[in-house]
Amino acid sequence: MRVQSDTTATVKALTVYTDLPVLGPASARQRPAQQLSIENGARLALEQWQHRVSYGPPGRAGSYHVYFKTLNDADPATGDYSQNLTAANAQTASSDPTTVAYIGDFDSAATALSLQALNQNGILQVSPWSPYVGFTDANPADGTGDPARYYPTGHNSFARLVPSDLAEAEAIVRYMQSLGVTRLYVLGDVSVFDAAIAQLVANDAPKDGITVVGEYPAIDTQTNTQPQGYAQIATAVAAVRPDAVLLGATPGIGAMALWRELHTILPQARLFAPSTLATPEFLAAIASTQGLCRTAAGQSLKCQSVAGATYVTSPILEPRQYPAAARAVLHAYRKRFGIAPTAYALYGYSAMTDVLLAIRKAGRQATNHVKLLSVFLHHMGVIHSVIGSYTINGNGDSSLSTFDGYRVTADGALALVREIRLR
Repeated sequence: MRVQSDTTATVKALTVYTDLPVLGPASARQRPAQQLSIENGARLALEQWQHRVSYGPPGRAGSYHVYFKTLNDADPATGDYSQNLTAANAQTASSDPTTVAYIGDFDSAATALSLQALNQNGILQVSPWSPYVGFTDANPADGTGDPARYYPTGHNSFARLVPSDLAEAEAIVRYMQSLGVTRLYVLGDVSVFDAAIAQLVANDAPKDGITVVGEYPAIDTQTNTQPQGYAQIATAVAAVRPDAVLLGATPGIGAMALWRELHTILPQARLFAPSTLATPEFLAAIASTQGLCRTAAGQSLKCQSVAGATYVTSPILEPRQYPAAARAVLHAYRKRFGIAPTAYALYGYSAMTDVLLAIRKAGRQATNHVKLLSVFLHHMGVIHSVIGSYTINGNGDSSLSTFDGYRVTADGALALVREIRLR
């Protein structure tokens, strides 16, 4: 496809896709709002570039017109990503001959579905989230065959803007250490994408003087959705007297129920949630006092709010912690879309900007997927972005390494406790 430029020359057309769960039921409004912020942030960046990427010296200059196509993979009943839609959307983007990049997916499990289809055609995939370590590192916490199984071409085509689970595990341990944790119990569910961080924390904790007093992997949080159903697990955890518990799990109803039962039986323990678990729905649920929990003596009683006992780490920072340019982008976002952005808008904006910079750097060869990947993963240098200054290494990992340590408030919000800098 070609479009006519302002001169007699023709301009090649390229397409950048996004795939995010931007729609959902009224009961899950906060999550789609985060996703819409990412999508709109990417749209804003492209509009500020006027959909045009120019390259080359005078006399040999050229340009591309960049189109933006948005895809939605939300299950309308839940607001979470739909496996079928994610797979179909990835195939749509992969089969479009004008596609040069795909911004998404958000959840690591969704990226696991889209990555292979996109990699088969060598399409650059930039995720604003998806921290699962197995996409970029061969690690004992990975699933079988990771990361190689995601790259049928044998070459990496994925990058993310947030630090991986490997970095967050280190941040979690530092946060625990700062709060005086000495005895830790680690829980994980059956999803390798969400449970890998539990294993990484268990591996790191002893090096920082925290004793891991027990581990309970492969908990089926998908089937068991009532707090009382987790009384046996919580009782086993309490028996070894931890002063903190970490759960790596999919943020569904089962994880919420387990969290509330843990607090009922271990009311003095601090409960740590990695960023993948701390969705708006999860935080609201654990702050609630609805439902029945079971005490260590087997007595049923009304569940208590777990908000004050819950601690969260996240690479999504407070607005004031981002560079000054971020505030200008958030102001422009509000003016352009008429709604308040979340901080996630900065990650959509950065993802699109990084893609456009790579296209400009690749120049006439930007339509060559192999060349564009090489530029993005090996030749971008230091990127000075609204989310900070960082590099992207050949495995697709960002060098960003700052996290915030939060405590959950009574209304399910996050209150900053401290900043955690790994480097």
